[in-house]
Amino acid sequence: MEPEVSEEYADEEQLTDSQVAEEVDRYRRIVLSACSSLGNLQPVTATARGGRFGGANRTVHRVSGTNMEYVPKDDCLASLKDIKRYIQMDEQGEGKWVLQWLGEWQVLERDIVPIFTLGVRRLLADGDQALATDDHEHVLKIVMLCVELFVFLTWNMKTESAEVKMRFTRILQSYKRTFASSEVVFCLLSVAVMHLRRSSNSERETMLVKGVLYVFRNVLAIPDPLLSPTSKDMSELEVHDKLLLVLDKELALDFFLTLLSTADDRRFKDFRPILLDIIYFVFYRVPVAALFDEQGAWFEHSDLKRGGRHPEFGGVYAVSTGEGTIMPVFNAREVLKPFANLFKTPAKIQRPAVEPECPVDYAWRSVDPDAVPVLRRAAATFIESCFNPFITTMFDDLKTATSIVNDMVPRLLYMAGYFIDISLANPAIDLGCTCALVQTQIFGQTMRFTSMYMELKEWPSLEPAMYCIQQILLALAKMRDTKLNALSENVLSNLFYDGDALDLFVKLCRVYRPTKMRRQCLEQIARLADTFMTTLKAFAESRSG
Repeated sequence: MEPEVSEEYADEEQLTDSQVAEEVDRYRRIVLSACSSLGNLQPVTATARGGRFGGANRTVHRVSGTNMEYVPKDDCLASLKDIKRYIQMDEQGEGKWVLQWLGEWQVLERDIVPIFTLGVRRLLADGDQALATDDHEHVLKIVMLCVELFVFLTWNMKTESAEVKMRFTRILQSYKRTFASSEVVFCLLSVAVMHLRRSSNSERETMLVKGVLYVFRNVLAIPDPLLSPTSKDMSELEVHDKLLLVLDKELALDFFLTLLSTADDRRFKDFRPILLDIIYFVFYRVPVAALFDEQGAWFEHSDLKRGGRHPEFGGVYAVSTGEGTIMPVFNAREVLKPFANLFKTPAKIQRPAVEPECPVDYAWRSVDPDAVPVLRRAAATFIESCFNPFITTMFDDLKTATSIVNDMVPRLLYMAGYFIDISLANPAIDLGCTCALVQTQIFGQTMRFTSMYMELKEWPSLEPAMYCIQQILLALAKMRDTKLNALSENVLSNLFYDGDALDLFVKLCRVYRPTKMRRQCLEQIARLADTFMTTLKAFAESRSG
């Protein structure tokens, strides 16, 4: 049923407030009618129900002492199509009222998820429980529509107004709790594997797999509230680590890592940007130190949440006091203490007029101790099996990119630097596992992106680019006098004998703008300059004479 403006108002150029309210209420009832036609809970019968959604695979709920099961109605498919159409119409306006109503009525939790899981179980059934060809096609259409609705309902509100974002915060967090379920993750994974295991797929099947990956990406991207590690009775609000544990239990993380390791396969070309976002959000707001340190060591000071690398594995600064004394220090704040008068906070602090939208979120969070081993294993597997093929393929794709002003490129640079940071902090990881990023061609691309972000004044994107370069330089320095020495020498020779490259580092030292950039960006500039000068000095000394 297509919602239309009532005939009595059709000829009016402008509706009054009461007429608008009446139309909204009428539209609301139409959407509610479609939702009510999806299905409902019914008492469990002694024998399994027949039909397309019958069979032995039933989800039983205990309601007021009675065993109940969800039973889709005969016109379930038509109702799903109506809801999809209403959401698409809603996208053309402002306010996202249809999405809000669906959230208030808990349609995803109470109807769409049960229909989806029941449909997937029927598709997986074999033997006597297997569906006939016509029934299989019908149920597959329902499953595909459910996946499409999952994508619509979990999509982020990044481009919406602050008022819309605020209204949807609780709704999206509720959706995340729903997807942090073994049954839902298993069914999503089954749909994807069911089609990817084939040698070739139709366009419809490829879109279905892509939709499943979008659902995982969207759900992982829904942020938990930022809580202090000392907060009590707030654990029910922290869902991200619970979701990670479920993804690990159901082998979804292994599925992602397998796709990442075969990202150079042409079949998966359209999946690469989604997979980049997935691995970014798996490690969302997790600093490198959290994989090696106790929580308090990196979360103690909120204004220093990005304090640099693990002190046990390098990143040491040395400052001369001017009296012949060299003082070793371990983070950006300590290295600035001898120049406190230069960096002393003035009475009127210069801050960015508007906080820029950053493609990388640096608001570090506390991590559940149970999730740390999962993240460590995922990081080690990614570095050893996925880093080189995935990073190489992504940089190859960027050669034909028409624009670098998007979220993908800064996130790629950040994640590349992030995993090099981890590999440098773990002596057990072979340096060759991350050698793709220190290839002359890819390092040159990184330098060009940094220069372009500086020229375009894309300050939020410049920070992860500088972080990536810093980690590359640290990796090159560590590769010297190893089996990768030739690779390191080649890149460093090109870098230090190239006037344009040297000029870029000088420009970066002058680029900071207090009213345009975060204070943490200044710290990143300081860390990069220190790493550059240290690496240059060591290289020059090796060439003496």
